[in-house]
Amino acid sequence: MKKSAFTLIELLVVISIIAILAGIALPVYSKVLERSKATTDASNLKQLGLGVAAYLADNDDQMFSSSAVSSKFWPELLQSKYVTNWNVFKSPFDKRPNGNQTSPASIPLSYGVNVNVLTQAAKPAWDGNWSRLAAPSNLILMAPVITGSDLTFTGLAGTALPLPEPTAGVAKLGTHTGRAYINALFADMHVTALRYAPSTDTEAFTNTAGETGLKRWKPLGL
Repeated sequence: MKKSAFTLIELLVVISIIAILAGIALPVYSKVLERSKATTDASNLKQLGLGVAAYLADNDDQMFSSSAVSSKFWPELLQSKYVTNWNVFKSPFDKRPNGNQTSPASIPLSYGVNVNVLTQAAKPAWDGNWSRLAAPSNLILMAPVITGSDLTFTGLAGTALPLPEPTAGVAKLGTHTGRAYINALFADMHVTALRYAPSTDTEAFTNTAGETGLKRWKPLGL
């Protein structure tokens, strides 16, 4: 009876073919996975935007600030009634464990509110009255807050995490597409992906131009 078997050369050829196919498939899979995360990230921001809109409707258009209300900062204010799922407050790019759902101090918070929106004072400065906004469709309201060049998140739900104005020229602080793009929620509650680029780029997350700018960081356009 004749026995059939692979020769060493045939085995090496098969292994080489598998390695080549894996090398082709892995980058494609990584891109698909990243696009999926970016879609979920944008969906989270959209849900948070709807929660903010509902909160404003219940509070005479008065936006929450960096201060606590009845010992609760804005994430807890939204979660208690308007965005009840804590998972929405965590970006899929945030690799931290979910934390104890009954303890906000341990729950990851990936998204921050524009520091200029949270910082409020008496008129004529920004006082948190949403009806006084200048060009809400251009005002960045929320986005993921990344604290390092390696996609590091450190925010917790028990705090009023501010979203700082990005420094012009800072690179690799986006979440996807080669770290060049970031999702942002605007004050009219629409979400879009923006390039994380210097302020000279009018389509960039860092753009701080005045009346003619497509992106704003100041509630009153100042």
